Amino acid sequence: MKHETSSLSPAPVMMNEENTNDLVTIGEIGRPHGLAGELKIRPIVDDPNRFVGLSHVTLEATDGRRAKFTIQRVRNQNTSCIVSFHEITSIDQALLWVRAEVKIPQNSLEALPDGHYYHFDLIGMDVFTERDVRIGTIANIFSTGSNDVFVVKKQDIEHLIPNTEEIVRHVDVEQKRMVIRPIEGLLAHDAV
Repeated sequence: MKHETSSLSPAPVMMNEENTNDLVTIGEIGRPHGLAGELKIRPIVDDPNRFVGLSHVTLEATDGRRAKFTIQRVRNQNTSCIVSFHEITSIDQALLWVRAEVKIPQNSLEALPDGHYYHFDLIGMDVFTERDVRIGTIANIFSTGSNDVFVVKKQDIEHLIPNTEEIVRHVDVEQKRMVIRPIEGLLAHDAV
C-alpha cells in the first residue's frame, strides 16, 4: 500500500487490510471547505447527524489508499456536513481525499427504525414485481433530494426505481429481496 508522506503532516494512521473487512460506507467526501483542511461530506445514511457522535472514521480514496482519521468537529450544512479532522490541517491535505468514501465498522452502526435501511443492506438485492417477475439486482443507489433511486441492472438493461411507498412494496433484508409495484412507463416493455 502506497502513501504520500511528503511535507503533509501529521500523517493519518494507515489501516491493515484485515482491519477493514467489516467497514461500511456511510458517506462520500466532497470538496474542501475553506483553507484549513475541512471537508464537505455527503452522507449516504438517512440522518446527517450520524457523524456527530463519531470519534474516528476510515477514508478510502479512489486509488485504494485507506487511512483512519480522528474527527475534530462536525457542522451540519443542509443535507451534508462539514468535518474537520485532526490529521488534515490544510487544503492541500484535504484535496488528497476528495471523492473518498467515509467508512465505519459495521458493528458501530445504529439500529434503524422499521422501513429504513442502510445502502449496504440494499446493494445486491434482487428486485421483483408483485407478479414475481425478476427485474434485476440493485447495483447502485443515488439520492435525488426528495428520495433515493435504485439503479437496478439485469444484463445490459438498467432501470431507475424511485424509493417511494407507491412503488416499493416490500423489502426483505434477510432474503435480499425487494418487491415493487411498477407504474406505467417505469420499466422497459420486455421487463414487465
